[in-house]
Amino acid sequence: MGVEVRMIYDPSKRDSRELLAVALIQKLDECGFVREPRPKTDEAVYSRPVDQTGEKIRVLVYSSVVPSVHGFDIRGNGDDSIKVVAIYMGRNNKERGLVKVARVHRVGEISAIVERMYARMRDVYKKAQTGARCSKCGAPMFTSKAGNLVCADLCWLSDEEYNRPNPNAHSHRNWGYGRRFRRSA
Repeated sequence: MGVEVRMIYDPSKRDSRELLAVALIQKLDECGFVREPRPKTDEAVYSRPVDQTGEKIRVLVYSSVVPSVHGFDIRGNGDDSIKVVAIYMGRNNKERGLVKVARVHRVGEISAIVERMYARMRDVYKKAQTGARCSKCGAPMFTSKAGNLVCADLCWLSDEEYNRPNPNAHSHRNWGYGRRFRRSA
């Protein structure tokens, strides 16, 4: 069992950030989550397979814990929150999001933050385990942006169609976040 920390989290103090980081990692370890390397992020991501899915469905916790010279630290105030999601490893090892819940904001007592994260983990795990399945292929279903239930394996598509690049996907060069230069008159 982890140690309950009854201290108000203060993101401006390194000790407070380190205590929260340790408390989060202890809870994740206690619940059977293991650290998983994820490309393009330096924060610690923890995962646990959902029972009876053959490790095809996993719950991921984006912990906002980052490495520091002192061991563990939490990202700065307003930089990030703790996210809990479930993903499905489908055809051709493509990941597809299945379940997401409200983010865990790092405010209040450290023990309360850890308990909110734990509640979100349980909620996502339960939804991932008991969610609807495709009647055609048995893959889990997810809710699309339009609110429809969709097969996570996109089983109605041929392999050629499935592997075709998404024409609606935005590439980084088209986002337009670069600095704009204007000539002065």
